[in-house]
Amino acid sequence: MTKSTLGGWLVHVMGKADGALSLEEALHVIMDSMKEYFPSQSVAVILIDQDTKELRIKISRQISYTFVKQYHKDGPSQIAEQVVLEQRPMLLNDLAQDSAVYQSLKLEHDFVSGVIAPVIKNQRGVGYIFCDRADDTTFSDPDLLHLQVIGLLIGSMMEKFELIQASKKLSQLDDATGALQYKAFVPAFATELERASTHEYAVGLALISVEAFRKYIETYGIDEAHGLLEEVAGIIKSNTRDMDILARFGADEFILCLSGLKQEEVQDQLDLIQNAVSEQAMGQGDFTICVAIGALSLSDGKDMKRPLQDILGALGKNLVAAKGQERAGVVLSPLPAP
Repeated sequence: MTKSTLGGWLVHVMGKADGALSLEEALHVIMDSMKEYFPSQSVAVILIDQDTKELRIKISRQISYTFVKQYHKDGPSQIAEQVVLEQRPMLLNDLAQDSAVYQSLKLEHDFVSGVIAPVIKNQRGVGYIFCDRADDTTFSDPDLLHLQVIGLLIGSMMEKFELIQASKKLSQLDDATGALQYKAFVPAFATELERASTHEYAVGLALISVEAFRKYIETYGIDEAHGLLEEVAGIIKSNTRDMDILARFGADEFILCLSGLKQEEVQDQLDLIQNAVSEQAMGQGDFTICVAIGALSLSDGKDMKRPLQDILGALGKNLVAAKGQERAGVVLSPLPAP
């Protein structure tokens, strides 16, 4: 079967796109392959934001990068919304350039003929694919069917990569607590340090030890002890921001990156977390649930470039000092000089 037939093209493009590592890469494969099979002046996949209904060009061919980055509309035009809601393609030949339909669909280039088909994901229209031609070779009814199939293919690719991302995210989470695994924390923290260095803001880093964990294991078993960790992790998350990064560091320890906070702000945040755990963690029996926290404030570019081993070593010393207090508390300091 050759690429000149729809079936042949699908076999060809799905074989190439199967090895793609991202949705963008898969879309590039689809659009590049359309050059021979489905000649057009330009092609664009336009997705509808499910929260705001704004239109965004996810990817395009023969449309400039500047246009793609700047393009957005408050919502789909009536004709585009009809295509998406009814999940059926539409042929657009001989549109007057001053007509409302033409102006609502035009991208960067004037065109003579166009075709629009829905992108369908999980049986719901989430956007559309638009192709146009500037010459006299107008699109036909078979083109309409073919573009509809391509819209379905793009939707299935979106589903595939959403599942991959969900699986990847799950693989980075600690089963017992729902926090990140430490192996996922390391690159995320490195990225945050690089960002902090570039934009010149401070970062707080804390080791949080759940003091009752080992006694919990001896008294109630590992499952109940993991339940305690999960409860504490939930309290920590509820007292931090989306931009902060929480991971399980060891058996009874969490590591927390607080982005953009100066030393006094880190102190306030960690005091808040410690008090919240003491007041909200229920536990079992007569156990007192509390946490000891050793923390550092990384405040300048030199701090951000220090080896992770040095940072963790200083962090561990502060946690030991926190555990050594009569009542486990918070020990916070600047990162010591090398």
